[in-house]
Amino acid sequence: MISGIRVGIDVGGTFTKAVAVEGGTRSPRATAVVATSHRSPGGVAVGVADALRALLRELAGDAARVELVTFSTTQAMNALLEGDVAPVGVVGIGAQPDLGRARRRTRVGNVKLAPGRVLRTVHEFLDVTGGLGEADVEAALDRVEHAGCLSVAVSGAFAVDAPEHEDAIVERALARGVPACAGHDLTGAYGLETRTVSAAINASILPVVEATATFVGRALDEAGLRVPLLVLRGDGGAMSVEAFLHRPSLTIGSGPAAGVAAALHQLGISDGIVVECGGTSSNVSIVRRGRAVLRTLKVMGRPTCIRSIDSWVVGAAGGSMARIGRRRVTEVGPRSAHIAGLPYASFAEPGELAGARLELVAPRAGDAEDYAVVVAGDRRHALTATCAANALGLVAPDAHAHGSRDAALAAFAPLAERLRVEPEAAARAVLDAAVAKIADAVGDAARAHELGREVPLVVLGGAGEALVPEVARALGREVVRPDHAEVLSSIGAALSLVRAEVARTSGTVSPVELTREAERACVASGAAPATVSVETAHDSATGVMRAVATGAVALESGAAERVPLPDDARLRAAARALEVEPGSLGLVASNEYYRVYSENGSGRVAVVDTLGAVPVAEDATRVFAADGTAFLERLGREVDEGSLKLGLATLLPRVVVVCGPHVLDLSEARRADEIVGAAERVLAEHRDAVAVAVVAR
Repeated sequence: MISGIRVGIDVGGTFTKAVAVEGGTRSPRATAVVATSHRSPGGVAVGVADALRALLRELAGDAARVELVTFSTTQAMNALLEGDVAPVGVVGIGAQPDLGRARRRTRVGNVKLAPGRVLRTVHEFLDVTGGLGEADVEAALDRVEHAGCLSVAVSGAFAVDAPEHEDAIVERALARGVPACAGHDLTGAYGLETRTVSAAINASILPVVEATATFVGRALDEAGLRVPLLVLRGDGGAMSVEAFLHRPSLTIGSGPAAGVAAALHQLGISDGIVVECGGTSSNVSIVRRGRAVLRTLKVMGRPTCIRSIDSWVVGAAGGSMARIGRRRVTEVGPRSAHIAGLPYASFAEPGELAGARLELVAPRAGDAEDYAVVVAGDRRHALTATCAANALGLVAPDAHAHGSRDAALAAFAPLAERLRVEPEAAARAVLDAAVAKIADAVGDAARAHELGREVPLVVLGGAGEALVPEVARALGREVVRPDHAEVLSSIGAALSLVRAEVARTSGTVSPVELTREAERACVASGAAPATVSVETAHDSATGVMRAVATGAVALESGAAERVPLPDDARLRAAARALEVEPGSLGLVASNEYYRVYSENGSGRVAVVDTLGAVPVAEDATRVFAADGTAFLERLGREVDEGSLKLGLATLLPRVVVVCGPHVLDLSEARRADEIVGAAERVLAEHRDAVAVAVVAR
C-alpha cells in the first residue's frame, strides 16, 4: 500500500531517531540519530527538527519522494514521570441541584504523577445555574494566572451532553494566550472526577508540546516538504498535529506503541514480551495471541480516560548511571548520562581514561550526590549499564551498544578500588542492578497476563542487545532479535499510520456523507476501522469542503501485509483468536467494516474487520444486535441484569459496542447510564446502522 518514502521519527529520552522507509521494503532507506535536546530552549522539538534535516540530507534527491512524516514520542510520559509540568488552573462548572457534587468532584487537588512528583492544580468553580457570566469567567482566569498557572483545564458536570460552557471558557483562555482544554473534548464518559483529572493532566502538557509542533512544522517548511505530518497515539491510533496540540495526553505510551507495532509487523509473533531499552528508560509491553494489549491509564492509582498500550516503564536503561553507597552499588538510575550531559565511558578511547579517579555527583540540582563518574584530566565520563555490559564483553561487535571493553574496564577500576573488588566484579554489580529492575517489570507483566516461561523476550532499542539478553538469562527465557532493533520504533511509526483525504465542492455532498467517504478511504488504505478519526473543514475562498481521515494499521501480527479477506477467512480469524473450531461460531451481525461471530449468542465472541484483525475477542454472557431505540432499551436491560450488587457498590458488566467503524470499550464506566449514554452518542453518528453489544463478565 506504500508506494513512496515514509519518514518515521521516534523521540526517546536519550536519542531522537529518524528513519526513511521505502515502500514495500520495510527496511531503512536512510537513518539519522541525534541526541534528544532536553536542554535546548526549544525542548525536544529541536532534536526532532535536527534529525529530520539530517535524514533529508542523506536522502538527497530522493527527499522529493517523501509522502508522509510520522512521529512517536515519550515527551508526554517523560514530562509526567519527571514532574516537568507547571501548575494547572482547573475551572469547574456546575448548576443546581448538583452544585455541591460538581464542586467537590472538580477539586482534584495535587495529582501524584510519580514518586516525589506532583501536578499542582489551582481550583476555581463557576455556578452557571443562571447562565455563564462573562465577568465571572474573566475573574476566574485572572486568579489562576495570578497563582502561576500556565494552562487551564475546564471540566463541567454533564458537559458531555452540553459542552457549551466548557467551550466558552476554553475560548476565553485561548484568547488570552493561555493553553487550555475541555474535559468533554478528551472523553465522552460521564465520570466528572475522572474527566477532570484527565483534563488536568492533558493541560499540564500543553505548553510543552506547542514548541514541538512549531519546530517540526518549521523543519518541514525549510526542507520544502509539503507533506502530511501525523502523530502516533499511545493506543496505536493516529492523530493530526492539530489534534496533538489539543490532546497531547493521548500520546502517552506512543513510544512503546511504535516499537510493538514494528515488532508485530516484522516478526509476526503470537505471544511475546517486548522489552525496549533506550538510554534513559526501558519499556515492557505485551503481545498476546498476536495482538498488543491496551489498557486505560491510571496515574498513581487515579483513573483517567486515556487509553494506551499496556506498558511497564522502568527507570533503568543503557545510559542509566550507577549510584554508590559506602561499599556497594545501591541502584542504577533513574538519572542517565544524557540527562547529566556526560559521555559513556565505554565509548571513550582507553587512553582517555588513564589515571581516572572516581567522583560522586548530582546529575541535576536537587538529586542525591551519589551518581558515579570517572574523571581523567579535565573530562568526566559516566559509568552506565551499557559500560558495564561492555566491560564484561557481553555486547556483540555489530550491536549498536558496542563500545571499547578496554575503556570500560579502565573506567570501572577506580570504582572497583572503592568497593574492594576486581573491575569485572564492579561492572557485574552495576549491570545486575539495572537488569534486576527491568526483570522485575518483565515478571510483573508476565504474571499480569499469565505468560509462561516459553514466551520469549523481544529485543528493541539502542541498548537492547546490552541488557535484554541478561534479563532473559536471569528469568530463564528465550530472546528474539528483530532486524534494525535500535531504530525499530521509528520504523513502526513510519509504517503504522494511514491518512486519506477527500474533497468535494460544497453543496454536492453533506458533511456526514463526506466523513463516511473519508472513513472508507482510510480503511481501504489499510487502517483498522476503530482507529479512524475524521476532521472536516470548509474553504470559503474555493468553495471546497475537505475531510481528512487518519488511522493506523492494527496492532496485530502481520497486519501491515494484509489484504481484504473473504468471509470464510474472517471466520477462521475469529476462530483462531478464540481458540475454537470455526464450525462452533455463528454470524451475529455484519456491516461494511466488521463481522461479529459468537457461540450461540453467548460464550465466546469475536469481532473481525475486513483485513482479519480482531479488535474484540471476549468471553461474554450476551451478544445482541439491534438498531436505534430498540438497541438502547435492550442494552439498558442487559446492563441492569448483568450488574452485581456488593453492599453499597455496584459492579457493572464490561460492555463493548460496535457501530459503523467504531468499537467502543465501556469497561471503565461507573454507572449504567454512562454506558447507555455513550452508546446513544455513537448511534447518533450512524442513524441507519445496526449496533452490536457484547456484554462480558
